[in-house]
Amino acid sequence: MTATATLTRLGGSLRVRPGQQPALVGGRPALAATLLRGQPPQTAAHHLPLLYSLCGQAHRLTAELAVHTALHGETPIDPEARRMLEAETRREHVRRMLLEWPRLLGNPSMRPDLSQLHAWEHTPQQAMQAWLGEPLAHWLEQWHADPFSALDAWSQRSDHWLAHALADCRDDAHALQLPVRALSLAGNTQALRVVAEQLRDASDFALHPLVEGLPCETGSWTREREADPQRYASVWLRLGARLAELARLSLPQPTGLAFGALALGPDEALAWSETSRGLLLHRVCLERMNAGVLISDYQVIAPTEWNLHPHGTLAQGLAKMSAGDSRTRRRAELLIAAFDPCIGFTLELEAAPSEEIIHA
Repeated sequence: MTATATLTRLGGSLRVRPGQQPALVGGRPALAATLLRGQPPQTAAHHLPLLYSLCGQAHRLTAELAVHTALHGETPIDPEARRMLEAETRREHVRRMLLEWPRLLGNPSMRPDLSQLHAWEHTPQQAMQAWLGEPLAHWLEQWHADPFSALDAWSQRSDHWLAHALADCRDDAHALQLPVRALSLAGNTQALRVVAEQLRDASDFALHPLVEGLPCETGSWTREREADPQRYASVWLRLGARLAELARLSLPQPTGLAFGALALGPDEALAWSETSRGLLLHRVCLERMNAGVLISDYQVIAPTEWNLHPHGTLAQGLAKMSAGDSRTRRRAELLIAAFDPCIGFTLELEAAPSEEIIHA
């Protein structure tokens, strides 16, 4: 087995157990420090995209920014790096919608045209307008004014397969009302320093991260630019927020995703980026040896770690479902579509007897 294949297999797995306790079992091991400790700084940008392949570009860019800031102090943001982050985020949204949403939203017989991926790479504005059937600016203006009404009206009037899928799942998805516990760290220097200290002091913090003792969720609806994330309190509106972000990122001059870094001291830094699934954090600590500069510690908190917290919004929403309800599978899959964990999952509608449970 190649080194690349080995790293990919270490990405973790998840068991989703609606109506059961715990509702989420499994997760992803915290391997960044083990993989990178004692290595030259530049290896972080090479190895981490192999562990986190679905958002590999974001991990590469965030690792480069973290290492550069640790080495040189405050680092200006490269506009080209931001454009690459936006392109990957747009690409991931499109891929999830084309490849996963027909099944998870309850329309597995739909077969979207995968040749559209080529158009999205080269002419995203035209591709998005073809999906929406109207100018992006007009659609987004309606969305920002009233997300529910805008999404409802579009899903009813449009002939696009995605509009039909959202219309078909509206009742079930909007019935899943889950208060938004928004992760608000990007650009918040004080809060970022607290998280960095917890990463430094607690080896398992990256697996079950908290802010002020509470689990938080992260996604397209909790962006730094979002003034009112609490208004996306249903699964249907969280799905809509992903579509609205895809529209924003398809504009000729999209509203930028948060991307930055904070020097924490000599040879230590924290970097962050907003990815398709939410906020990504990298912390690096370097040490200067006779042989050169080496990594002494490295932690990653990917969006999935926030969203898979055993007491978080996703786990609580799943736990409240009834294992015997005929609608449970559909509603669980809608939840998964909204939060979009970046590891493989298995949906278990019945508890296995006498099993040993390990929390996510």
